[in-house]
Amino acid sequence: MTLPVTFATLPAGNEPLSLFDTQFAAVAALGVIPCAAAGQNSIALTPTANTPTIAAYTDLAPSFSYAAAQTSSGTVTLNVSGLGARNAYKWNGQQAMGAGDSIAGAVYRATFLTALNAGAGGFVVDTVGTNNNSADIEFIIDGGGVAITTGVKGYFRMPYPAAIAQWSVMADQSGSIAIDVLRLNNGVPVTSIVGGGNKPTLSAAQFAAPTAPSGWTSTALAANDWIGFQVTSAATVTRVTVDLILAKL
Repeated sequence: MTLPVTFATLPAGNEPLSLFDTQFAAVAALGVIPCAAAGQNSIALTPTANTPTIAAYTDLAPSFSYAAAQTSSGTVTLNVSGLGARNAYKWNGQQAMGAGDSIAGAVYRATFLTALNAGAGGFVVDTVGTNNNSADIEFIIDGGGVAITTGVKGYFRMPYPAAIAQWSVMADQSGSIAIDVLRLNNGVPVTSIVGGGNKPTLSAAQFAAPTAPSGWTSTALAANDWIGFQVTSAATVTRVTVDLILAKL
């Protein structure tokens, strides 16, 4: 494999300094270009100063690294240097990134491939630093065939530090329920981390799509935190699964 310029084979005598520019640009294009990211679902990437100019998308190189500005709430696209938005795919290149797949503050590496999206091109996006930085807590509240009542329904121990990125709720039938989330490290939790925020909730529905916490007193979880699930109101539903979508720290 050779780069564009082989200095040993150049003719004797003075050569233009632009050859160095050509060579340096070729080497830089083989690496990862750091970018500033803006946007939640339609993410604009701007290469940082003193990096190669990106004039077109090219397969496999360069890749682009960035820290997500917001947690995604829908289908994700990336647009580098204003060259045009392209769909973003998870690491296997088969499944589109959607709600909760891009976590605020997490670092990602995006690599372009023309074959994606039926030849329209797209980006394969990997998480940098961990093999997989997302996880879920799924907790089932079962009324045993009768309507769920209020009160604390059980606990879950956190094995690692994480941040709650979203919550989702699904029930056996259309109905209503509101669930408070309690937390205490190495003890029985009695204090809410939701406070006056948006509790995991169903309102005359069977399913609530992933929703980012809003107004919570805290979304950070530490290793050995015990998480409690307390039903504050319920109607009709007899079996409910509450899912906390996490970003590992």
